[in-house]
Amino acid sequence: MKLLTTLLILFSFCFLNACTEQAEVVETLQGDCQKYVTLNFSNYDSLRSDPIIMMEANLEGDCLQLTLQYGGGCKEHKVDLALILPQCGTPPLPPPTFQIRHNANGDGCEALLTEKYSFDISGIREQGKSSVNFILAFKNSSDEMTTQTYIYNY
Repeated sequence: MKLLTTLLILFSFCFLNACTEQAEVVETLQGDCQKYVTLNFSNYDSLRSDPIIMMEANLEGDCLQLTLQYGGGCKEHKVDLALILPQCGTPPLPPPTFQIRHNANGDGCEALLTEKYSFDISGIREQGKSSVNFILAFKNSSDEMTTQTYIYNY
């Protein structure tokens, strides 16, 4: 019901303002802790990587909680967390690297949307360890890849 209300407000805003003014839309949680997708050299480009702003990233148990912002408001956007597998599996392996993949679906509107997403990262646990470092990357508004390193304690 909350999602329906948010969508109705968003539609009304777009219809009345032709999606040309910037406005912050109410944050909504995009479901419970979702699974991440896995990408390798053969399917690396299968998910779009439109620019996004990462406002916040926190770990709550096995869930990576992300607060993201992006421009839009007239089309549905899709956000995935993708684990990028290394091209060569020979040790030493680099730390697990996740990329936030954003598909704006060609949305040219300019409302500033703030959304919360949650992804289960328990699949990167290493046997015999209680923590693992991982890298989180996303394409910023300058079309450059931004990376940050985090520690996942389990």
